[in-house]
Amino acid sequence: MKNKGKTKAELIKELEILQEKRKKGILKEIAKLKQTEQAIQESENRFRDLFKHISSGVAVYEAKDNGRDFIFKDFNKAAEKIDKVKKKDIIGKSILKIFPGVKDFGLFQVFQEVYQTGKPQHHPISQYQDQRITSWRENYVYKLPSGEIVTVFDDMTQRKKAEEALQESEEKYSYALKATSDGIWDRNLKSGQLYLSDRYYKMLDYDLPPIIRTLG
Repeated sequence: MKNKGKTKAELIKELEILQEKRKKGILKEIAKLKQTEQAIQESENRFRDLFKHISSGVAVYEAKDNGRDFIFKDFNKAAEKIDKVKKKDIIGKSILKIFPGVKDFGLFQVFQEVYQTGKPQHHPISQYQDQRITSWRENYVYKLPSGEIVTVFDDMTQRKKAEEALQESEEKYSYALKATSDGIWDRNLKSGQLYLSDRYYKMLDYDLPPIIRTLG
């Protein structure tokens, strides 16, 4: 045996050394654990601060039945404003109940994929619609270490309306140029692009369709 021939005093001394090493190891592990807990707490505090003050909507969901449903766990003030609902009225409820159009919208499938793979996904600007609201949304979805799903989203409705209004205006202007009997040219001062109408070409005896040229 390893301890054969050792005196009682020697054995006691070895035991004391082992106990001291073990004590130091335990204290070191406790220190590491406290550092980890502190880092986690600081991270959570930063998340909470961002959650409260970010202008984007943020919703936290808990997966149920292996991702067959997702339950609201948290909802920030910006999300309340964007979705026109109160946090107190939706916490603990299914997203399928609160937003019945979420599957047609395509976001529910993204939730399931992120939950299964753990890989974040971007859900591009798309139109959400149900009996209560209609709007354009852009979502970024990711999974927390806890298994919860987070979506950060913005209301892009005003941007889409502005884009559609601009496109409609440009189309009307284009139709007006084509329909007029006058020779018209137009130059974009920012891009340097020059547009010549059909009539302008005919006035110059050019038998060419209207084009856009860039002037230096």
